[in-house]
Amino acid sequence: MIRYGALEILAEKEGDKDTLIIANIGFPSKELYKICDRKANFYMLGSMGLSSSIGLGLALARPDRKVIAIDGDGSVLMNMGSLATIANQHPDNYLLVIIDNGAYGSTGNQITATAGLTDLKEVA
Repeated sequence: MIRYGALEILAEKEGDKDTLIIANIGFPSKELYKICDRKANFYMLGSMGLSSSIGLGLALARPDRKVIAIDGDGSVLMNMGSLATIANQHPDNYLLVIIDNGAYGSTGNQITATAGLTDLKEVA
């Protein structure tokens, strides 16, 4: 599945709800904006690697709201410590969606470690 299709499915399931959605830097933010712009979306611009952390902070601050953070493999690799913190806090209202295309898509499609042997599912 390509990223755009995944974002369409997410928007279809959550777009009419009270869910807070944080979209990763670059293409995911632009694509979510095109698919389903709404006030409950937060578009990350200029802060690669922090969607998961911002999502966790929102989930902890607003336990009454469902929070979904959309992150890319490159961003998660830049902020691996966030996975340990998310696992330690494990709020029930938080979902981290990692779209792994094996590339830093927003900076020129340089390959990431997930294009090799690194498996984010195993890391998580």
